[in-house]
Amino acid sequence: MSKFMDFLNSMSLEEKIGQLLHIGIPSPSLSEETICHLQKIKPGGIIYFSRNIKNPNQVKDLSLKLQKISKFAPFISIDQEGGAVMRIVDGVTVFPGNMALGATRSAALAYQAGRITGEELYVMGVNMNLAPVLDVNNNPQNPVIGLRSFGEEAELVAELGSAMALGLQDAKVIATGKHFPGHGDTDQDSHYSLPVVNHEQKRLNEVELVPFKSAAEKGLRAIMTAHVVFPAFEPDISTPATLSKNVLTGLLREQLNFDGLILTDCMEMKAISDTIGTVEGAIKTIEAGSDMVLISHTPSLQLEAYQALLNAVKSGRLTEERIDQSVARILKTKMEFGILDQDWQNCDSIKLCAPESINTAKTISRSAITILKGSNLLPLSGRVSIVDLQAQATTIAEDVTLSPKTLGYAAKDEIYNHLVLPFLDTNNSFNEQIATLDGDIFVVTTMDAHRFPKQLEIIKALRKKGPVFAVGLRTPYEFSALDDLVDGYIATYSYREASLHAAWEVLTGKVKAPGILPVTVNS
Repeated sequence: MSKFMDFLNSMSLEEKIGQLLHIGIPSPSLSEETICHLQKIKPGGIIYFSRNIKNPNQVKDLSLKLQKISKFAPFISIDQEGGAVMRIVDGVTVFPGNMALGATRSAALAYQAGRITGEELYVMGVNMNLAPVLDVNNNPQNPVIGLRSFGEEAELVAELGSAMALGLQDAKVIATGKHFPGHGDTDQDSHYSLPVVNHEQKRLNEVELVPFKSAAEKGLRAIMTAHVVFPAFEPDISTPATLSKNVLTGLLREQLNFDGLILTDCMEMKAISDTIGTVEGAIKTIEAGSDMVLISHTPSLQLEAYQALLNAVKSGRLTEERIDQSVARILKTKMEFGILDQDWQNCDSIKLCAPESINTAKTISRSAITILKGSNLLPLSGRVSIVDLQAQATTIAEDVTLSPKTLGYAAKDEIYNHLVLPFLDTNNSFNEQIATLDGDIFVVTTMDAHRFPKQLEIIKALRKKGPVFAVGLRTPYEFSALDDLVDGYIATYSYREASLHAAWEVLTGKVKAPGILPVTVNS
C-alpha cells in the first residue's frame, strides 16, 4: 500500500476535513490564538499574503513554525506571479510579470522566471505558488487580469504558462494554473461581483481552455477555479465555475482528464460571499469536485466552514468516500513534492537574489520593451524632464507590495527636471506643479490610461509645454487613448525596478527595444 494511503487510513474524519481547507493567517508571527485556531482546524494548506511577510528570513522562520505545529505538513502557498502580483518583493528576485514575458515570446525565459522564483520560494519553506496565470486576456477593459496574463493568443499563453509551471515544479514548488476555465474575457472583477462569460463551447475550447489543457498535459499539478459563470458549460447562470459540477468534474476531470489538485479561488470574494455565501460555498465546491477550499482572511469563517463540512459528512450530504478522494490526492501531491518529509530544510545552497537571477530579470525586462510610436525621437536629446505617476494597486489582487521606485530614479542625474504625482489626483493639483516644469521634451509614465483617464489631463497639460513621450507601465491597451496626445510611446508592461531601468536604457539609446505586442492595440 502507498505511504500516502497509510497516512489517509490513520486519519480521523476531523483530520480529513482539515486537509480540505487552505487558509490565511493574520500576521507575520504565530500568536497563541492563531496556534490554537490552527490546531482546531489542522488545515491542509496555509496561504501567505503581504501581511505575513517582513523579509525572507522571517518567512522561513514562519514556515518552520507552521510545519512544527502541524501533524501533517501543510501546503504553504503564495501568489508570487511576478510583476504586479507579488507578496514578497524585498530580498528576492523581482520579475516584470507575465505580459512582459509575452512580449519576449520566449518560453526559455518563462521557464527561467519560474525556476528562479520556485528556488527562492522553496528556500523560504513555500512549497506551492498560485501561479502561473493561464487566463487569455482578450478584453482591454479587464480590471483584474490584464498584465497578469501572457497575452491574448491562446497558444502563446499555453506555451509560456506551461514553461513557467515546469520551471516552478523543477524547483520542487507546486505550480497552480489559474483561473479555470478562464477569467480573461471579463470586464468585472470577481473580488467584487460575479462575472459571466457568454461564449459558446466551440470558442471556449479554442481559446480559454487551450492553456489549461496544454499545461495539464505537461504535468501541471494544481489548478485554481474561477468565480465566473460559464453558461455554455453550466446552464444555471447563478452558479460560477467554482461551484459547478459540470465544470469541475464533467469538464476538468472527465473531459480534460486532469487528476491534479483543484483549489478554489478565495471563497471570501464577493462573487461567492455575496451570493451563496462562503460557508455554504465550501460544501458546494467539494460537491462540485474541488479538493481544497481557500478561505484567506477571516478565522471565524474558516472555523464555520470546517464545522459545516464536518456536519455535511455526518448528515450524509457528503460521503466520507468523497472526502477520501480529495484527501488522497492532497497527500499524494505532498508526498510527490517531499512536503510530508520536509525536504526543503536542507537547501542552503540556494541563494536569494543571486547575480545570475538578477541578470535574468534584467534580460526579460529589456527583451519586453516595445516601441509603438516615436522611434524617430530616440535616443532622446536636449533637456529631458520626467513626470512620474506613483504606482498604485488597481485591484485587491495586487495586495500592497508596490515598488517605490520611479523612472526618474532609474534616470538619476541624466534628466533636467523630475516631478512625481499621485496616480489618481482628483483635485487637479498637478496643474500648478506642471506649470513650473521646464524642458525640451517631457517623458511621462502612464498606467492603463484608457481605464483611468485622469492621466490624459496631465498629458494635455504637458503637451502645451513641448513634445511628450509616454512610457506605459501596465497594459498597452491604453495606447488607443494616448495615440493622438503623445509624440512617442513605449510599453514596458511593468512598474518594477528592472523594467524602469530597461525603459530608460531604450529612451537613451543604450539598448534596442525588441519586444512584440502580446495583445492587439488599436491606434
